[in-house]
Amino acid sequence: MKKSSAKLIGMPWDFASLFNEAIRCLPERVMVKRDYMWASEIGKDYTSRYLRMHAHPMSNPINERSRRKFVMGHVTEWIVGIILTLTGILKSKQLRGEVTLPGMLRVSGKMDFIAGGDIDWVAAGEKVKEVRALFALSLDDMPPIIFHAIERVLFRMEQMFTRVPLKEYIIEVKSCSSFISDRLEKSKQPMPDHALQAFHYTLANNIDTMLIYLCKDDAMCHQFEITKSKSLIKLYTDDVVKMTAYFKGSGKNYLKNMPPKAPEVEFDMGTFTFLKNSQVAYSNYLTMLYGYKDFDEFKWKWQYKVTAWNRVIKRCVRGDNLTAANKTIIQDALTFFPDWDVYVSKAKAAGAFQKEEVEDGD
Repeated sequence: MKKSSAKLIGMPWDFASLFNEAIRCLPERVMVKRDYMWASEIGKDYTSRYLRMHAHPMSNPINERSRRKFVMGHVTEWIVGIILTLTGILKSKQLRGEVTLPGMLRVSGKMDFIAGGDIDWVAAGEKVKEVRALFALSLDDMPPIIFHAIERVLFRMEQMFTRVPLKEYIIEVKSCSSFISDRLEKSKQPMPDHALQAFHYTLANNIDTMLIYLCKDDAMCHQFEITKSKSLIKLYTDDVVKMTAYFKGSGKNYLKNMPPKAPEVEFDMGTFTFLKNSQVAYSNYLTMLYGYKDFDEFKWKWQYKVTAWNRVIKRCVRGDNLTAANKTIIQDALTFFPDWDVYVSKAKAAGAFQKEEVEDGD
């Protein structure tokens, strides 16, 4: 009897739906009322923090997009951790740091890594060889760029620090988009809330913090050293004092004593541009506090205005002729930002927007 040559046809399957489902079902941290702050909250809007501390139900729970961003943040942190580990630079990770200013609420958080100190470069080199051997049969299990980065970092670090130890740093890693990466490049400053979070770890552990941004779109890396300074101490202290006062003044009905709401748009002095306030846009209480159905409704309300204001302020800074449409846009901006002329003067003094740019139509 002739054997059948028929092939078993497998059941079709869908990786994308399975992966997306895995992200959707990530467990959420249960909200409980707390009388302390997270380090990651410092520098952010007081009202949303206040409501979270009272465990008030969210009007805008974490959505799928936010979950995906959260996951990619962890992937970015993992990549940096792998490089630090295999170059022998990593000392510890996920250590808790707490600060309690006199009479104030406690601030708590976990730092990503501590790295530096005396390094055994020979042992580090052997470790890289060992890992290479482990992946020799399946190099695709770790992207070649990771091995290249490890070997390059190890080679350069050993050249520079053979006879002297590395300075120890707390390492705080942030993933970011191209938009934020460009903003960091132009302003030469970290995001204010990230700087305060990093400063918390420095204050808690008496070690300077290296704040690292890795762009998810093009792998551009930015670094800022956060040290103890009068300006950061003031910003940090002011934040903690205000949040403590708001929380302790909650009273029996905390909803009647909420902090003032954050502005929906703001002017960034680092880049001399108007921006939609991301803390409002991504607030878990966007609908409750501001009346927007969701992020998209908030975005489209301000998208045209902010774009128009930024286009015209550039013309003012460069001294271009202003059209009637430009002047109408300035009058609109003045209803929200009466210091328009101050912004123009400061941007001129800083030499902003002097490069030729392609203008959109008015």
